[in-house]
Amino acid sequence: LDPVLGLEDPFSVRVISQIFSGLLELGPEMQVLPDVAESWEVLEGGREYVFHLREDVVWSDGTPVTAEDFCYAWKRVLSPDRDIGWAYLLYDVKGASAFHQGRVSDPASVGLHAPDALTMAVELEEPCGYFLYLLASNAYPVPRHLVEARGAAWADAESLVTNGPFRLKAWQPTESIVLERNPMYHGRFSGNVERVEMCQLPDPLARWAEYEADNLDVFNLSRLAPTERDRARQQHPGEQFSVQMPVTRYIDFDVSRPPFDDVRVRRAFVLATDRHRLADVILRGYSLPATGGLVPPGMPGHSAGISLSYDPEQARQLLAQAGYPGGRGFPPVQALGADAIVGWREYLQAQWRENLGIDIPWEPIEWSEIMRRRDAPPHLLCTGWIADYPDPDSFMRGRLLYQDRFRDWT
Repeated sequence: LDPVLGLEDPFSVRVISQIFSGLLELGPEMQVLPDVAESWEVLEGGREYVFHLREDVVWSDGTPVTAEDFCYAWKRVLSPDRDIGWAYLLYDVKGASAFHQGRVSDPASVGLHAPDALTMAVELEEPCGYFLYLLASNAYPVPRHLVEARGAAWADAESLVTNGPFRLKAWQPTESIVLERNPMYHGRFSGNVERVEMCQLPDPLARWAEYEADNLDVFNLSRLAPTERDRARQQHPGEQFSVQMPVTRYIDFDVSRPPFDDVRVRRAFVLATDRHRLADVILRGYSLPATGGLVPPGMPGHSAGISLSYDPEQARQLLAQAGYPGGRGFPPVQALGADAIVGWREYLQAQWRENLGIDIPWEPIEWSEIMRRRDAPPHLLCTGWIADYPDPDSFMRGRLLYQDRFRDWT
């Protein structure tokens, strides 16, 4: 529930984004809109931003939200004493990376300043066009007066203080979370929802049964197998609302050791995989084939048609050149899959067995277990990247900065 600690986990983000409000927010068309900041100025050719905060924004204990709450929260993210995985998102701020990496010890060297309670000035290393997008997607404040008084306990469920459209009413870990409307919320649209009850059922089929029994108002279809998703849409026509997600799923090869230190082997595995059939048949059109680079469709930087094509014959030739004709002599490899999409593991296994003569067993695994095993990386890891903010920079730079924490895997 602490927005500094929770933003690395997509499930925690769903709750945090409802109980906290940042300087800016994203509109339905991904436009940047005011939130706690009612206006801002861009100075010094894009190297400085000055945000002017609203006077009527308060924490749920009635204390005013100040510019210092934002500066304090962001410097807390950057503290070298904490291992905050998303700290790199603030590296565009002047002095942020040097402070976070311990090259400079003075937090005052970071370009975050609060001249007064309602003004926040941010100095950047260089101008960057995605900076406002970044602030609209992350970087919430924390109530400095409570964090300094209570330490980590400030974010306990019974004492949590927030500033978003909802506030925490109750939390039973692994069971349920209850949010209630925040009567002091400053936002433009107050809506008509007074209470949200979130049940934590790990099995998607159990959640679907609850939806069909009219015990759930909202259900995320993406966790169902494609055939089950088709059936759900047919049984409940008109109840589905679809949006595109800026996410790319991919296979990590460990290039530091055989057999994937050989580029011919890696290319052979790619050429032996029919991504169009995977997307259109196995996943029944709910995903798109990743044939346009790492940046997904709908985002600037997507380059349609630049990928390797499906060519099993060329794949077999490359594998033979690498010393594994027909897959003979290929060493045992470990393959881990943390993705919840049903059907892809079996499909890839069948493709590589049929086209390369190689049988690779996949081990389904939770992401938390992968993190615990990061000192012993697998040969193959199926993972993905969800954009932290709607700009290609999140895929092309942010993803690499994040993976730099697990350098042995890249």
